[in-house]
Amino acid sequence: MNLNHKFYQWGGIAFMLGNVLFVVNKIDEMSRHFFGRPMPDVISGDDILLILIGQIGLIIGYVAFYKFYTPRVGRQAKIALTLFCVGGIILAIGHVAFMSAQTDFMFVFVFIGLLILLIGLIWFGVLNLRQPMMNGWRWLPLATGLMGLIGFFFFSGAEITANFLAFRTLFALGLIGLGFTLWSEKSVQTEFAQ
Repeated sequence: MNLNHKFYQWGGIAFMLGNVLFVVNKIDEMSRHFFGRPMPDVISGDDILLILIGQIGLIIGYVAFYKFYTPRVGRQAKIALTLFCVGGIILAIGHVAFMSAQTDFMFVFVFIGLLILLIGLIWFGVLNLRQPMMNGWRWLPLATGLMGLIGFFFFSGAEITANFLAFRTLFALGLIGLGFTLWSEKSVQTEFAQ
């Protein structure tokens, strides 16, 4: 097994870890909304180190995802993957900056990153359905992107709702699935043309 393949596998693991923390971040809200039981925050805004670890895991995962798939896909899919991964990195950096600076201005980076990420992921998902570029779960990128779009743009607001939490969780689980797919990919893959 070569070093590049190990990087992709570790990138997949880092991506899964970052997204598990993304889910855990709202477990207190999910417990309150779905089970009627309040519980303390598992990850609060004061846990800067844990948030930083999660965001670094996500950045490593996005870089690994990009480096693994772009040499194997056509031009349109490369653009879509670039948007997905660059948007994800902007989102991760925006989260850390927003949490550490505690300024509303930094939230603009979170919004822009999320928007770019979702456009790229949905576009890549459509292309992946037309001509598979990932092993297994052909529908996963598109379904994940749509869950994020619905959750963050139709159900988000000043108050956290059960619908928002459901779609946010499905989005995060889809991203965990993408990390698992990256982790389980073979080091040699057929070239795809778009």
